[in-house]
Amino acid sequence: MTQPDHHVHRARLYKLASLAFDRPTDDLREAMESDEFDDQLVESAAALGDDDLRETAETVAAESPTDPDAIDDCYSTYAALFGFEQGGEIQQYEVEYGPGTLVTNTDTLADIAGFYGAFDLDLEAGNRERVDHLCVELEFVSHLALQTAYLAETGDEKGVEIVANAQADFLEDHLGRWLPRFRETVHEDADDPFYRALADLVVALVEADAERFGVEPDVFPETPPSPLEDFTQQDGDFRCGTCGGGPSQSPAQGQGQPRGPSAGPTPGSDQMPMGDRDGPM
Repeated sequence: MTQPDHHVHRARLYKLASLAFDRPTDDLREAMESDEFDDQLVESAAALGDDDLRETAETVAAESPTDPDAIDDCYSTYAALFGFEQGGEIQQYEVEYGPGTLVTNTDTLADIAGFYGAFDLDLEAGNRERVDHLCVELEFVSHLALQTAYLAETGDEKGVEIVANAQADFLEDHLGRWLPRFRETVHEDADDPFYRALADLVVALVEADAERFGVEPDVFPETPPSPLEDFTQQDGDFRCGTCGGGPSQSPAQGQGQPRGPSAGPTPGSDQMPMGDRDGPM
């Protein structure tokens, strides 16, 4: 059984990446100014024993802003690249990178919501992101990694197997399929070394985990036009039917529960509102 500390460091890396790719907050500012963001990122990457991951984390740390003026620039840079208020063109949603029709991508959203629901997870109240947002997906894997650490610490081998299978399935079916395309878009459209290095980091992390869990995600071949374009509700904000779905919401017809969690109840599962990114651990 893998040592619990190993999964704690995995959880921290996913958490830090989620925090950094989200709209900048006071938590991120404080972590960057104190060097806590850089130190924890490099420490956890080094602890996993993957040289490529460690070197990528060191690059992120070298490019991350630390003085107040540079951190202020990070706010405007994020808005220009990803924010709706300045027409940012880099999408942070899985379905924007996947082939298929609106119907098939609705099934994708339902499948993602099924993963969250299987672990009794939900988007926190007031969070208006879709379930396929990059930060939400990263935080989900962070939560599962922490849960794996807890189960390993208590010697629950069956629980570890269930949660490990869920992580493998989620990486193979979701994060591992679209993050390489997301990284390409960031490198093409973002003239910012920090976000470029951060995109390299999340891909390196997912690829290392995919190898660890023995899965080979079928990466999306290209970035298609958005299948959700012009689909809005009356308030002008697209909200899919599965967004915020908790355990009472099941995947769309034809979509089963994720293969790992469906094996039975998840030991050690606690309610954790998705989107509650409180900063470095």
